[in-house]
Amino acid sequence: MEKMKRRYRRLTAAALACMLLCSGCSGEKEEPEVYIDKNEPDVVITLFTQGENISEIINKCCSDVINPKTKGNIILYSDFADFYAEEGLSYRELLLKRMESGQADDLYIIPAEDVLEFDQKGFIYDLSGLDCISSLSEDALRQSTYKGKVFSVPLSYTGFGLIWNVDMLHQYQLEIPETLDEFWNVCDVLKQNGILPYGANKDFGLSVPAMCAGLGPLYQNPESEALTAALAKGETPVSTYMRDGFAFLQTMIDREYLDVERSLETLPGSDEEAAFFAEGKCAFISSLCRAAAFARDYPFAAEMTALPVLKEGPVCVVGADQRLAVNPNTEHLGEALAILENLCTTDTLNAFAGELGKVSSARGNEATTLPQAEKFVSCLASGGQIPNQDFTLPFNTWNTIKELCVELCEGADVETVCREYDERQKEEIALYGDKDI
Repeated sequence: MEKMKRRYRRLTAAALACMLLCSGCSGEKEEPEVYIDKNEPDVVITLFTQGENISEIINKCCSDVINPKTKGNIILYSDFADFYAEEGLSYRELLLKRMESGQADDLYIIPAEDVLEFDQKGFIYDLSGLDCISSLSEDALRQSTYKGKVFSVPLSYTGFGLIWNVDMLHQYQLEIPETLDEFWNVCDVLKQNGILPYGANKDFGLSVPAMCAGLGPLYQNPESEALTAALAKGETPVSTYMRDGFAFLQTMIDREYLDVERSLETLPGSDEEAAFFAEGKCAFISSLCRAAAFARDYPFAAEMTALPVLKEGPVCVVGADQRLAVNPNTEHLGEALAILENLCTTDTLNAFAGELGKVSSARGNEATTLPQAEKFVSCLASGGQIPNQDFTLPFNTWNTIKELCVELCEGADVETVCREYDERQKEEIALYGDKDI
């Protein structure tokens, strides 16, 4: 019942006006008349998102910024995916059902892995004509553009790295590694002393190290634009790069630097994962760069860095986050775009990132003050990092690599997952690729 109340509380103002009107019809006491200015109508904008915090900020933008300077009155009605958790459907599954129902929301948060399909189905409105788009950082804009269309405004920017138990490393005369050789040495020493090096989770805990080891050299290459173009055309098999990534994960498995069974049972960001690390049962875990990653009071010094899985140094996976998109079939296009225009300003995006404890998607990539993640943020801001989904590629990286890494942990060999990825690359290029190439 509490969830139901939350879902409808955005309509409180409209409901109150209606109650006042109705109360004048039946009561014996003379009620004050309520005057409604028909020139300033209420417009209800619907939003679908994973949880409540995003809608709170968008609602505040409507009430505090947009409504005071316009003649209309935008009321935001938010529906949250977690309300439907008992149905057993993911946010992505729910979103697709809603978009295909013909009664979709005006605004929605689009996951990176759904952009190719949503564009093909006509579910994306091109935002490239909005003046506010110039507020986005170069990386955030690149990760918001597909086939020349700006498909969303990312409300924050984030990256995936490793959080280290620094005290544990020092106990064995070790420092946080910065290169691949140093990383293997740290893992070897810990394992020899009965310590599980890596407390991986089933999701990005498996895929991010593989992506960094495989795709890192691609994006740090000065010729990366030409190299990714060859991938996009299918001239270069994706396994050319990802074979090294899958082999890296296989080495972690073979040397027992991670517990495969436990990893396949561990959800990312869960209390179980955090407790396992906090209790000193592993030396490092993967994490999103955000304030919540350090909310737990660890009984040791903790520091977040990019992944030291390349000979040249660390690299990380980065991504635009909380991508707010517009339904092209909305009846309230003007109001929906007004919300985007007012959200996508440097000040608003910086404030939003601060509230979420993340990095801003605005120019400058202003970051929340996280002393434990200074090295990571410095790496993220240096450029040449790996996008979780590169939209110059008409095939999936983020979601496919996650699935294939799970297959690897379940017993598939490196060559098998490489062949499978190459086949998926061909199939998706045929489905989503530019037919004129």
